[in-house]
Amino acid sequence: MKVTLNRAELLSSAKRGESIAPHDSALDVLKGLLLEFDSAGGILTMTATNLEITLEQKISCAVPADDAFVLNARFAVSMLEKLSGDTVELERISGKPLLHLRSGDAEYLVPIYERSSYPKLEMPFPEDTVKVSGIPGMAKRTVFAAAQDDSKPLMKCINLKFTKDGLRAAVGNGSCIVTAKGDDKSTGDVSLLIPAFSLEKLARLCGDKDEFRVGTTGKAIVFLKENFAFSARLLEGDYINVEGLIGSIRNQFTVLSGVEELRKALDTASCVDSGGKVCLRFEGQRLTFRCESEHGNTAVPLDVIPLTGMPQGEYWYISKQLMSCLRSLTGTVKLGIAQSGMLTLEADDAYYLQIGIRAPSTEEKPAAAKKKKASAPKAA
Repeated sequence: MKVTLNRAELLSSAKRGESIAPHDSALDVLKGLLLEFDSAGGILTMTATNLEITLEQKISCAVPADDAFVLNARFAVSMLEKLSGDTVELERISGKPLLHLRSGDAEYLVPIYERSSYPKLEMPFPEDTVKVSGIPGMAKRTVFAAAQDDSKPLMKCINLKFTKDGLRAAVGNGSCIVTAKGDDKSTGDVSLLIPAFSLEKLARLCGDKDEFRVGTTGKAIVFLKENFAFSARLLEGDYINVEGLIGSIRNQFTVLSGVEELRKALDTASCVDSGGKVCLRFEGQRLTFRCESEHGNTAVPLDVIPLTGMPQGEYWYISKQLMSCLRSLTGTVKLGIAQSGMLTLEADDAYYLQIGIRAPSTEEKPAAAKKKKASAPKAA
């Protein structure tokens, strides 16, 4: 079998596949890209998987005969990057597990594997799929809040809900909760748990305007568009009742501010301790971000617009978590303080809740560095 392909198109697909294939797998076949050639349809189907997520891409080409084999993903990308021609010729050596690649004045001879042991992607029934778009935007607003603890697999997931009002997403890690609205056209009545890592990976492979048909195979969720299929393993279990929890929140007061202004103020204040605690002090129309550490103290004031209640008091939070949220939002937000010092941020398409922490004790508050003076040597 010998076939000629556009080198740039093949390289682009191979790079996406290489980002999925596990480089450290104990199975050599999983380190590779499955290449399937369909002579009747004139299609090359390239598949990559790590058993958690699977990516399938299709490339149109003139195929003289049906064939299928697995090529190491890293080898494929490295070779295609180094070849200089506009096209690349792939020729399988008859009777041997070898592939010949030629382009311009260069050529490679590399080992390949048979496809028999490579996992096959399962597809949902077309009539059971719904339309979805805006995946990168939804991932940006939710993925950051997923837990990192492997002992809590469900909290490492995004809860996707297809409702009569469209797609909704929720995620929580024990100290903060995020909800976000998705495509209003994505209606249904199903709740799914997709690992945050998988959703983030898909977001990197598409744009907000890309429209998918989405369905499930029971164990996986599959996103389909022309010449592209992305499958992610689903988890089973009972997720936290995010809607019920949010419905019980009652803000003592709320203020209005711009996300960019909040982000700049927090960034400036936390420069002395970016991974530590930040104090939000409310005094009517004035909100002050304050951080204290052994490196110094900062206080950054910001004008806000009071909306409800009387904005006043000091409240402490983990600055890194709050910054992650602010980086995921844009525009204007309503900031509120609820019972027990919980912080809420509401935008048109997202809701963020962060649990407050105790103010540093006297012992924890940094004092001026006390340097011990060395005792002067006594005269003999």
